Amino acid sequence: MDSKAQQHDSEPLTIHKDSNALQASPDTPSSEKQQDDSQPPSPPNGGFMAWLQVAGAWTIMFNVLGLLNSYGQFQNIYETDLLKNESASTIAWIGSAQFLVCYLVCIFTGPLLDTGYLHLLLGIGTVVTAFGLMMVSLCHSYYQFFLAQTIVTGIGFGLIFLPASSVVSQWFSTRTPLAIGISVTGSSIGAVIYPIILQRLTGRIGFAWTVRIMGFMVLGTMLFASAVMRVRVGKNPRKRKVIDLRHFRDKHYLIACLSFFVNFLGLYVFYYFISLYATEVAGADQNLANYLLPILNAGSFFGRLIPNWIAGRYGLMNVQIIFGVISGALAFALLGIKTPGGVVAFAVVYGFVSAPYVSLPIPIVTSLSPDKSVWATRLGMSFAIIGLGALIGSPVAGAILGDSNNRNWTGLIVWCGVMFFASTAILTTLRTMKVGFKLFVKA
Repeated sequence: MDSKAQQHDSEPLTIHKDSNALQASPDTPSSEKQQDDSQPPSPPNGGFMAWLQVAGAWTIMFNVLGLLNSYGQFQNIYETDLLKNESASTIAWIGSAQFLVCYLVCIFTGPLLDTGYLHLLLGIGTVVTAFGLMMVSLCHSYYQFFLAQTIVTGIGFGLIFLPASSVVSQWFSTRTPLAIGISVTGSSIGAVIYPIILQRLTGRIGFAWTVRIMGFMVLGTMLFASAVMRVRVGKNPRKRKVIDLRHFRDKHYLIACLSFFVNFLGLYVFYYFISLYATEVAGADQNLANYLLPILNAGSFFGRLIPNWIAGRYGLMNVQIIFGVISGALAFALLGIKTPGGVVAFAVVYGFVSAPYVSLPIPIVTSLSPDKSVWATRLGMSFAIIGLGALIGSPVAGAILGDSNNRNWTGLIVWCGVMFFASTAILTTLRTMKVGFKLFVKA
C-alpha cells in the first residue's frame, strides 16, 4: 500500500449526513453524535396540519402577547384610580416584570417542549393564566397586583408562549418567517380587543368583573389551541439542561441575543406612555388617549405580517435592520409631534415599523440553530434575555420621565430612539460576520 493510501486510512472518519448536520468525529461527544437520530423528517412546509398549528399558535399569541401588550391600559387605570398614590415608574414595574417572568419561565419550558411535553405545558399554563387573572380581580394594593398579575399570570404566560413559537417552526422550512408572522398577528388582534374591553367594560361593570371576563376568554380560546397543536419531534429521553451555556459559544447566537436585549430596552416604552404623552403634550382628550394603545397595536398587525413575508424572500436580518433604522428615526420624530392627530398617525406607523422586533427574532434564532432538537431550548434562553430587556426598559424610561411636576419627555424619547439604533448596529455586526459587507445578499 502506498503512502497516500496509508494517509487516507489514518484520517478520522467524518460522516456528512447533510449540510446542516453535526459532523461525527473522534472529538465529538457521544451525546452530540446521536443528535441526528433525533432529527425529524423534513417539515411539510404547508398542508392542513401545518397551517392548523399556525391557527393554534395564533390563539396563544392572541392571549399572551395580546395581554402583555395591553398593559398600557392597565397602567392608565392603576395611575388614575386603583394605584393613584404610586408613581408611574413603580406601576410600570408590574408590566415590565411580567414580561421578565414570562420569558424566564421559557428557560424551563424549552427543555420540556424539546422532550415532547407540549400538551402538559398548554394545560397547566392555561389554568395558571386564568387563575392569575381571577386573582387580579380581587386585588386592592400594589403588592397584591404584583403577585397576581406579574408573578402568577406571568408564569402562566411563560408555560404557553414558547410552544406557540417553537411548534410552528417545526412544520415549515422556507415559509417559516411567513407562518410565524401570521401566528404573531394574533397578538395584534388581542392587543386591540383586550384594551378596548378593559376600557369600555370597566366603566359599566367594574374593573373586577372585566378582568374575570378576560380570564374566561383565555380559558375558552385556549381549548382550541390545546386541541389542534402537535409537535413533530417525538419525546426524547435524553436529559436537557435548563440553561445550557454551551449554546452561547455560538457567537452568532450570542450576538443576536444581545441585539434583542438592547432593543427591548426601548421597544415597549411608547406602548406604556403614548396615552400619557397624548394628554400632557399633544392636548388630546382622555377618550382619544384611551384608544391610542389599540390604534398602535392595530398598526402592528400588518407590521408582523408584511415584513415577515418580505424577510422570507430577502433575508431575516436584512429586513430587521431596515425596520430598526426606521423605528429609531420615527422615535426621534415624536419630539416634533405636538397635536392629537399627529400622535394618532405616529401610533399607527410606530406599531407597523416596530412590529418585526416581535415577529422576526423567532425565525432568526431558529435559522442560527441547525439542530432542530434544541430549538425550544435556544428560544427559551433567548426569550429570558429579551425578558431582562423588557424588565429594565420601561421602568428606566418612567424614571427618566419623572413625576407630573417635572416631566422629561425629551429624555424618554431619546432613550427609546437610541436603543433602536444600538440594537440595529449590533445586528448589522452579526450580518457582517456572516456575509461580509455585501449589500445585496440574502441574510
